[in-house]
Amino acid sequence: MPPEAIAKYMSKDYKDVIENTAYHTLTYLREKLGLDNEFIKGWKDALIAGREYYYIGVLNDEPYMECVNPVEFSFEEAPDLEFVEDASWCCRRMKLPLATLYDRYYNKLEEKDLNKLTEMLTGRPSNDLGDRGPVDDFGGGIQMHIYDNPMMDWKSRSSINVYHCCWKSFKKIYYVTYMDETGTPQVEIADETYKKTGMELDVTPDWIVEVWEGYRAGTDLYFGIQPIEYQHVSIDNPNS
Repeated sequence: MPPEAIAKYMSKDYKDVIENTAYHTLTYLREKLGLDNEFIKGWKDALIAGREYYYIGVLNDEPYMECVNPVEFSFEEAPDLEFVEDASWCCRRMKLPLATLYDRYYNKLEEKDLNKLTEMLTGRPSNDLGDRGPVDDFGGGIQMHIYDNPMMDWKSRSSINVYHCCWKSFKKIYYVTYMDETGTPQVEIADETYKKTGMELDVTPDWIVEVWEGYRAGTDLYFGIQPIEYQHVSIDNPNS
């Protein structure tokens, strides 16, 4: 192509490998996760409740996104808080049948956890099953559920309350400055287990915000308590 055509192509039509990969990945996830339908559900929530929430994260080692029921969601409502993701904590409640619970979180559960979940249903401890009476609606009020109907009690007996909570904590890091093979100073971030080697130009400690997550099923089964995966993306601003 002549130089003018090359310039036009590079400025308007050229796409590198990373851009193409991202585009095809988003197209694939849009179909796999049914994102169009999730946004319709969120729009419905916005019309009814004036709020719409979405969970975006990693589920069973795969990117995941879904609409969250506003009635079953609570977070720190600070006076100047504009976006939910900036809150210090949030919590979501789900009522899941045993098979759905295990299918959703199987890579976080062990065999002993599955046995305990099964015992919750077969033994029917009163506090571990779905709601049967007035419950806290995360807003300081009391809300009646369909589970109060004796004819519908089978629903509560077949589901378990699962809470997914996220909160901000702090993590100690070190900015390690060293000289590479070309004689250029480089800076890398190391965690609190870093040990000095004597080859560093400088080691500066610092604290950054780290977001954790955890799950509780029933009253006393805790699992998946860990830092959220893939949250630190910038060496210039690790808190972002």
